[in-house]
Amino acid sequence: MDVALTIDVTLDFEGASVLPVSEDVARTRPYRIGWLIKSVEVDSASIRYRCFHFARVLAPRFQSIYFTSAYDLLKKIPELDAVIIVKRIDQAVVDVVAKARLYQVPVFMDFCDDMLAPGYVKNEFGVNLLRFLGMAPFLAGVTVPSAEMAERIQGYARENGVSGLKVHNVPDVAETWDIYQATYEFVTGWTLPPRLPAPTPSTTPGRKRIVWFGNYGASHSNFGIYTLRPSLKSLYAVNEDVPLELIVVSNSEPVYRALVQGCGFPTQYVPWSAPAVYAELAAADAALLTTGDDGFCQIKSSTRVLQAFAAGVPVIASKGSAVAEFDESIPTGKMRDALRACLGPQRERLIPARLNEAKRVLARYTPERIGKMWAGLLTSAITAAKTKPGARRSQKLLIVLEPGNNLRAVTKLVKALRHYEELDYELLVSTQLLQSDPRYWNVLRSSRLIPRFFSGKPKGMRNLLGDCSVIVVERPNAPIARLLRHHAAQLGVPVLTNAEAVYGGLSAFVKEPEAPGASAIRAGPYSERLNEDGSVEWAFMVHEKSRGWILDAICREIGSREAASWKVVYYPDTGPPAKNYFFSHHSLFETFVARESDKLGDAKIFVWYTHPRVETPLSIAKLLVAFDRATKIIFTCESNRQVWLDRGLPEEKSAVVLGAADPALFRYHERTGDGVVGLSSAFYERKNPDVLLDVIKRLPHRQFLLLGRNWNQFALFEEMLALPNFTYKTAPYREYGDIYSTFDVFLSISRLEGGPIPLVEAMMSNAVPVASRTGFAPELVRHGENGFLFDIDASAETIASLIESAYELTGNVRQTVEQLTWENLSASIVKLAA
Repeated sequence: MDVALTIDVTLDFEGASVLPVSEDVARTRPYRIGWLIKSVEVDSASIRYRCFHFARVLAPRFQSIYFTSAYDLLKKIPELDAVIIVKRIDQAVVDVVAKARLYQVPVFMDFCDDMLAPGYVKNEFGVNLLRFLGMAPFLAGVTVPSAEMAERIQGYARENGVSGLKVHNVPDVAETWDIYQATYEFVTGWTLPPRLPAPTPSTTPGRKRIVWFGNYGASHSNFGIYTLRPSLKSLYAVNEDVPLELIVVSNSEPVYRALVQGCGFPTQYVPWSAPAVYAELAAADAALLTTGDDGFCQIKSSTRVLQAFAAGVPVIASKGSAVAEFDESIPTGKMRDALRACLGPQRERLIPARLNEAKRVLARYTPERIGKMWAGLLTSAITAAKTKPGARRSQKLLIVLEPGNNLRAVTKLVKALRHYEELDYELLVSTQLLQSDPRYWNVLRSSRLIPRFFSGKPKGMRNLLGDCSVIVVERPNAPIARLLRHHAAQLGVPVLTNAEAVYGGLSAFVKEPEAPGASAIRAGPYSERLNEDGSVEWAFMVHEKSRGWILDAICREIGSREAASWKVVYYPDTGPPAKNYFFSHHSLFETFVARESDKLGDAKIFVWYTHPRVETPLSIAKLLVAFDRATKIIFTCESNRQVWLDRGLPEEKSAVVLGAADPALFRYHERTGDGVVGLSSAFYERKNPDVLLDVIKRLPHRQFLLLGRNWNQFALFEEMLALPNFTYKTAPYREYGDIYSTFDVFLSISRLEGGPIPLVEAMMSNAVPVASRTGFAPELVRHGENGFLFDIDASAETIASLIESAYELTGNVRQTVEQLTWENLSASIVKLAA
């Protein structure tokens, strides 16, 4: 019996189009895009997600032509407007980039895996990175499906001296059965049956079905079926009171058998296919989507999470930056608690809200919405290429590396040339040289241009010299050098040795590295110090992952205004013995109490509570138990304090200390009337990114500046970044005061806050706040007097109107928060310990 797929998630939304209407509509022919892919198999997930879905929604404005052979693509490059290379970095790709550069055809490389890592398959001796570094300066850009992958690729370039590389986060789409069918028909011309096949029959009627789907694994990474192993005990335990079965959809039954042997609860294996995945999702009660923990897994996209949520299935998965947008959709806590939340009697109370939250995020991941990013990238690159002057320069060196060359001399020359950007050159390398001395791969990596290779004697030697002004060789009498000298003499091209080239002046153009910047965190007059016995009066506990960010900064602001000994400790380091412990976050305190309670002894304990997260009765009960160990829970606003008093926290254990700012850093400035609308925030889903994007679009005459980090984790960040009235900036904290001095209006748009601290900083800078009613904003902002407030579910239209009103507001906003200094805040906290 076939099962019709019913999805409670509507992915269509107003304004989701591939391109805005413009004069581009009048173009007589579509742009021709050549895709270099491994195969034209729709069931290949990487090709479908990174090529076919986008090709479908880009049509008809962009005509996609698929190539599985680089040599076929080479022949067609003069006829193409752009090239996209998907998950390929073989030697033939280098030829494609070189010829495309000659014809000024922009090339994008798309990575869905870290193919540049040393452990990746078919990457002997790091040759993939070598090729990439050679090609990188000539790419229009690199596209990746996750912010973590973008940072990884940028890191490779930065560590190897390649600057200016554009890496764009173009996420995978949230695929549904309907979307899969549409793309399948677009690529193959065949129509699939509209209804799904039946799912695998249940082993016992009434059992809850948990599905895991994905590749069985690989030699270069520990992802795959076996990542379910740590979850088997939890599945076994939950099965005792909630009968369940595990369905594994994958491509290796032997690995599956090895996993489930003796697990103690029913399991089934389903051979992988796209229809099989959707059939099992249609019948599933939950999707358990485990993955590995190595460097390859850490940068993978959230494709399976998107796929499951789009099918209306609750997801259990490890939290991480790849799924940061789904923080409020994925159950938190222990695996057993998450399983019971999805399968047990609390399901009807807990899961609908999470699925509704996921539905809101999924609207960012439609093929049309993500395809719009590709349309913008391609249009910009093609337009730039067509207006770009010819790349050929008047001077070009031909540098020849052949067996017997001196490694040190060659290295010095190539490194010097890398910094001499006004000089064009070709690097011609003998494969026999590489075979005789593998250390020369370092030389190739140092080159800023794509090398050429030859075996034996170079072919077409006269052609090699046709556009060269100088030939550089190590030894003039070496075999290849002699042949080149012969042809050079006929063409009137001078021949220099390496030494003559370097000491003739090239090395003078090597750039000196810039001095590293100062600390990003501004602090008070007292430095960290220990007592003579190694103890401290105050230990400020910060999680290692928060090092250098706002919780770290807050601890340093407080500690550095305390004359007694103090130290910031980055957990999991437990630090020195202390008389007073200040935990910068309640979740860190809860973890510390569970694992290191003996360390606390009879010290006084203060817990900084910013804001609640998605909580269950069980997590609230556990936190109340942990809070009982504390001296004071310090809330940053009265509303959060009241929540916990209602939950049973003793009033004597609570205190409210509002946030603060440094008046010397955040100085008063006069508003000009045409200053920017400023925001200061790291990316979290609670920061309301969709509404922010809408607000920016509604006020094209206002400039918006977002100061923060990790916003590339927002699926539509590329769309936001392309807006002409939007600027994204990261900067060290010491520069924040100068940046805030450009703000006429400060926008705080979050749905949930404990502060935010940037609100105090902005008001101290005399910017007019327009803030959501959360955190301490209602305690600082008097609506219509020193700023404006809006409800957390306010529309973009309402917020935009308040921003316009803020430009009309007069008066000194700074005066209303002058008392909120770090000196006063520090004194308030120290007073609690008295």
